[in-house]
Amino acid sequence: MRLKDKAAIVTGAAQGLGLAIATRFFAEGASVLLADVNAAKAAEVAGRLDPAGTRALSVAADVAKADDVAAMTELAATSFGRIDVLVNNAGGAGAVLANDIEEVSETTWDAVVDVNLKGVFLCSKAVVPHMKRHKYGRIVNLSSGLAKGVGPAQGTNGAILPYAASKAGILGLTYLLAKQLAPWNITVNAVLPGFMLTEEGTRVRAWYDGLPEPARKALLSRNAMGRPGNPDELASMVLFLASEEASYISGSAHEVHGAG
Repeated sequence: MRLKDKAAIVTGAAQGLGLAIATRFFAEGASVLLADVNAAKAAEVAGRLDPAGTRALSVAADVAKADDVAAMTELAATSFGRIDVLVNNAGGAGAVLANDIEEVSETTWDAVVDVNLKGVFLCSKAVVPHMKRHKYGRIVNLSSGLAKGVGPAQGTNGAILPYAASKAGILGLTYLLAKQLAPWNITVNAVLPGFMLTEEGTRVRAWYDGLPEPARKALLSRNAMGRPGNPDELASMVLFLASEEASYISGSAHEVHGAG
């Protein structure tokens, strides 16, 4: 119960890493608002976690849109009375496959950077006043090993270049925001996952399961542990950073990629 009586927002919580994080937070005693563009799936997850609908709520939110973020924040503050933790997990490489820089359109670049980097900015900006009021807060930003060049140079779906650039931008935002918010006992940290094998039904899992055995072995050979990460392993790091155990850790980036 490391988050007992705490209130948290987890973005992109309907599936994948966000789902693992939200589930872990709820099990550790937190009230959790699951925010996602997929409203139906977020609602289904919240209902499964908490049929009473008192500690797990859902909201439809596109983190790249300020109005959605404002509504999300207001719902959490009104429902829970406070906002203690924000996990900026929502993001992705977009729907347009583009590996080489010549293939990346300005529209694709803007869309990927907006959801990954602008989303972190908008969500953090919205919750900080609530955290300052209580002189307490934990913000955990999901970056990526690609922000530091860990991983393949070519993506399997989406646009890998703006994805890597935006995830690197999250690190800069994390470092400086941590300094600015330290006087209010608000910590800001980043987590850099490597390849995580998410649950069935996600795009990453479908791609991985469809690989020929030689291609799968080649992919895993890049990792020193020889296996993909489990979302629960990533959730453990996020939980730690959100808990009192990490009260003196801020402005740091933690890599969870199995020596990838």
